[in-house]
Amino acid sequence: MHTNAEQTSQPEENDSTASIPTAKGRRRNLLCTCGSGKKYKYCCLKRDQQQSREAVLEKGLPGWILGSRRKLHQFEKYACKVYDLPRLLGGLRDGRQNPDIPTFDVMNCLFHAAVLRTPSINAIEGNLKEPDFQRLIGRRPTPGKKAFSADAIADVLDVVDLQQIEGTIPDVIFQAERNKAFREQLYGSLRCAAIDGWEPFCSYQRCCPHCLVRKVKRKLKSGEEVEVDQYYHRYVVAMLVGPLIDVVVGIEPVRNKVARIEAGEREPSTDEGEQTAAMRLLDKLRATYGTFINAFIFDGLYPNGPVLTKLTDLEYDALIVLRKENNEPLKEALTLWEGQPPCKVVDDPDTGEHIEFWDVDGLETLDTYKGAVRVIRGVVTKKKGTTHAWCAAIIGNKARK
Repeated sequence: MHTNAEQTSQPEENDSTASIPTAKGRRRNLLCTCGSGKKYKYCCLKRDQQQSREAVLEKGLPGWILGSRRKLHQFEKYACKVYDLPRLLGGLRDGRQNPDIPTFDVMNCLFHAAVLRTPSINAIEGNLKEPDFQRLIGRRPTPGKKAFSADAIADVLDVVDLQQIEGTIPDVIFQAERNKAFREQLYGSLRCAAIDGWEPFCSYQRCCPHCLVRKVKRKLKSGEEVEVDQYYHRYVVAMLVGPLIDVVVGIEPVRNKVARIEAGEREPSTDEGEQTAAMRLLDKLRATYGTFINAFIFDGLYPNGPVLTKLTDLEYDALIVLRKENNEPLKEALTLWEGQPPCKVVDDPDTGEHIEFWDVDGLETLDTYKGAVRVIRGVVTKKKGTTHAWCAAIIGNKARK
């Protein structure tokens, strides 16, 4: 990584820092759709990359980069000084033997690609041909020649030590907390994290031993509809949410039967679900961050006794979306509110919304949870007269306030 002012400021003035995504849905080694008979990479790829580069430059780069010639250099200098970024990236290892491309170079490249919002590995490959980006990642500039390829990046990501990467996240979070970066990240004096499922990719051909599998209906060219296997990976992600920034604090895979056996489970009969992975993630977050996180936010998959019990045992507050009107505790709350006027009415002058609230506390209708639940319902009427409602369950003394 370079921190030289002249070198790091140059990419902010040059188009080469823009990302170069390939056209969606096309494969580099397949025939180009223009009908030339050539492979896409030998035909329209460069043209599409240039068009994508121009589009990204127009609206894709962050304003803090476009607004100043020196911001990127200042950001790098701060990251190196405060978070010791070279040490964090240099400490990452992968399973390659005597590699030509150092792991540090690849991880440094990925870091800068993330800062510049480059959307894909193939897009990074275009930047790696540009002298300014080569300088930015500490490589000797060689115009027209890639520093390394997208395949090299993929090779490193295939064998990099994920536990090392996972271990750097708390280091960064705790240093940011010491620097008071999260002091404005509170909602009602609570530091909140959202937990939700994330499915980054799927495939009909490629799979690995840890892939989850589902049946999907596909329509053939003949019009016939067939059911085929789709392979995918799913994760549960915890993200610290706030008014200014959102930060990932934990990620846990949803395991298939093979992965569960490798993790030490005895003869699991099925793949696990998102909720099981979420419970495991909650334990990890408690062990790693202690009381740094005060409350969690969940979607409509999680309002059940086991989840509420786990949160209470770990001394976490929570706000959980309620969607199914025939499930407790929402069913009981709707019965109590029937025919009752709202307990509070708010007119938002900024959005023009009219909001009516209903509130009930002390519900103990869940057989699998030994505690009281507060339920709130809001009915929002927008300027145009359209309305929608939301409901949420709340546990924990701080969250109740």
